[in-house]
Amino acid sequence: MIIRMFLSAVSESDLDELIAVFREDVVPAFTAHPDCMSIELVRADKAGVGGLIEGGALIRWTSAEAMDAALASEEIIASQDRIRGLLRRQPLRKVYEIIA
Repeated sequence: MIIRMFLSAVSESDLDELIAVFREDVVPAFTAHPDCMSIELVRADKAGVGGLIEGGALIRWTSAEAMDAALASEEIIASQDRIRGLLRRQPLRKVYEIIA
């Protein structure tokens, strides 16, 4: 199993809109792929430097190959367009393999 983390920050005033876009656009696009096991939105409990809320999406995939194929799909690429406009920090992407 693979976990992909997409980390960034959003201004506190945009948080509600980010959550709505995540639920409306991102979740349906990702969960439509059978190899996406789950997707969650997480956030820091307090605002950080400059009043930004750090957080990200945690996505579980059956395999790295399945993840790469899904992330290249038009549906997933399009689902993230509205989210990108709300981000205030360059996204950091990390991929981990679950080993135990």
